[in-house]
Amino acid sequence: MDKKQQIIESYNKSAKALATRFNDIGARVDDIKRGFSYINKKNPKVLEIGCSNGREAKEIVKHTSNYLGIDISEKLIEIARKENPDGKFEVADIENYIFPKGIDIIFAFASLLHSDENKIKKILDLAGEALNKEGIFYLSLKYGDYQELTKEDEFGTRTYYFYTPELIKELVSDKYKSIYEDVQDFKGQKWFTIVLRK
Repeated sequence: MDKKQQIIESYNKSAKALATRFNDIGARVDDIKRGFSYINKKNPKVLEIGCSNGREAKEIVKHTSNYLGIDISEKLIEIARKENPDGKFEVADIENYIFPKGIDIIFAFASLLHSDENKIKKILDLAGEALNKEGIFYLSLKYGDYQELTKEDEFGTRTYYFYTPELIKELVSDKYKSIYEDVQDFKGQKWFTIVLRK
């Protein structure tokens, strides 16, 4: 079984347990508010990559009715739809996704960490074409020197990649400008947030 299939199976098999865990951690209310603060527009068009069980969607739809959440896990999308009857959700693989045009904000909270640097570069390039001028790509990733790590735990087997803000900025070259960066520590794991403006 390839790594991607392993990840999909792990998320599908553990969807309910993961949804409970994610809900216990709580939504990224401050990050979402910050994301919207960069867009001076009523009802902006928002895409969330790796929306999981729709935890963030509940907060995002407070700011816009123009929301689409995508995730590779069919079972997590089922939960997201139940929890957010007003939200729009699709099962999709970001690595071969056709972005809708005219997006104002893309959120990718801890979701692109399953993609290697070549795939992230391609995703950022395609997203840049779909974003409106001054649109933003708001992402969080595991912080560390670039490496691949496969981890097995109670939720299954998943492969992750570690990044730094510097590497992300290298990958986007002159397509985006970094307008916000922050490093956090969560349960002993370092993470970083970077906001890129087109």
